[in-house]
Amino acid sequence: MRASKGMRLRRAGFGGGVPESRRLHLGCGGRRVLGWLNCDVSGSELDVDLAAGRLPFRDRSVEVVVMQHVVEHLELHGQLIPLLRELDRVCTADAVLWLSCPDLAKVCAGYLADRGRALKDDRCRRYPDYSLDGAPVQQFVNDLFQARGRHRNLFDFELLAWALGRAGFGRVEQVKEAELLAAHPEFPPRRDDDQSLYVTACRSR
Repeated sequence: MRASKGMRLRRAGFGGGVPESRRLHLGCGGRRVLGWLNCDVSGSELDVDLAAGRLPFRDRSVEVVVMQHVVEHLELHGQLIPLLRELDRVCTADAVLWLSCPDLAKVCAGYLADRGRALKDDRCRRYPDYSLDGAPVQQFVNDLFQARGRHRNLFDFELLAWALGRAGFGRVEQVKEAELLAAHPEFPPRRDDDQSLYVTACRSR
């Protein structure tokens, strides 16, 4: 996730610290959403190293942020909390932050229930090409925790709410993907409530 020590930007004509859209889609990967500024570490509309702890936007310039399955890729104290503090800086007083990530509580419950079989079957329904390469089903739980070396943390609601609170966000609420899609129907559905945690957060001051 972290490509260099500093923040990396790539956009012709970018300047002044003001995003072209007041709606940020961070960690977009290949999922570009119309009407949003789609950012990732490379190959995006605006390349930003989210692990660097700095964002190229002015104070109070952003009205809404969506990050889907991003926070689990960041180390808690050295990367995620600094990023959340930057989001607290750039967000307006009534901005809303939407986050999703693998749900630690659901993963642990799934392992105890059936060694993770239902979680794996859910993944395979959404991604038919997914495979454990012959490993027993328990390996899917490892895949959720590690993502083959790409994940740094899993979060349950309490842990993620704590991190958001440390960064200045209050009114953290657990929601469903349907609530994100109702507010912003331009986002493609992931249909991943069975193994994901969705939250909203607002600035506390």
